[in-house]
Formats: sequence, C-alpha cells, structure tokens
Amino acid sequence: MVFSEALLEETLLRLTSLMADCRDRWCIFGGAALYLHGHRNIPFSDVDILASTADCERLCCAANISNDADGGTDRFRSKVLLHPELGTLKVEIMSDFEIFAKGAWQAVDIETPIELQLGSATVPVARLDKIASILRLSGRGKDFSRLALIGHPDVPIAVT
Repeated sequence: MVFSEALLEETLLRLTSLMADCRDRWCIFGGAALYLHGHRNIPFSDVDILASTADCERLCCAANISNDADGGTDRFRSKVLLHPELGTLKVEIMSDFEIFAKGAWQAVDIETPIELQLGSATVPVARLDKIASILRLSGRGKDFSRLALIGHPDVPIAVT
C-alpha cells in the first residue's frame, strides 16, 4: 500500500461516521496521532483508536464487527480489538488496552484528547505528552525512535 494524505483523510472520514453514535470519549493514538500532530516524518501502518468497552460492544452490534481480541501478547492486550473495514488503511479499535511494563500491566487511558484536522476530517487525538508516555511504556526500539523524532526529552540513551 502506498500511503497518501488523501487515503488517511478518507479513512478518518469513514472512522468519524462509524464512531458517530459512540456515547463515550474515544481518540486516535500511536503513529497516526503523531502524523496528525504534524510529525510527517514518522511512518505508521495503521490507525489505532482507544474507545470504551460499551461503545465497542455497540459497534460490534451496529456495524457487525467481530471482536478479534485473543488475549494479546506478552507486552500488549485489550479486552476488545475491532478491525472495521474502512478502506485500504488498517484501523484497530481497542478498549481496556494495557501494556506490560515495570513488572505489571499498565492501563492506557486518554484523559483529554484534542480535536485535530486533516483536510475535511476532524478527529479526537491523544495529546503529545500522553502519546509520549504510551511510547515510553511500550518500550520497543521503534517507540524510542519515535520519541527521538518528536524531540521528546525522555529518550533513553544507549550505553556502550
């Protein structure tokens, strides 16, 4: 798949339509969120969304989307994992998302997303400081690279 801003905008418009009946706060986080914040040099392959379990259950019924949560991995898990068909760009909607870090499962919550716009699409997006905290918790090489690219001060320095 060749990425384009038009493709992302189309996906976001379809996403806002799908999420229109959500009763609780939802938002985009991860690489797509960084892109929407203006960090165009950070690659991403999907649009990650956090939503409430109740809204995810409503989406399953209203849009006939199955819950693909399978217990997760040793690092990430969520109670609900939805993969709605919204076009070429992959979308993942999660609820009760957790990251295993510091010896325990850490719940990921977005307290106060902000509205950002791309073309004619306006979507709720996690704030940069919240995205940075999720990247630190995730602790993978690509997460630390993203922290460095956004100029965040909490990037671990490799010791040789």
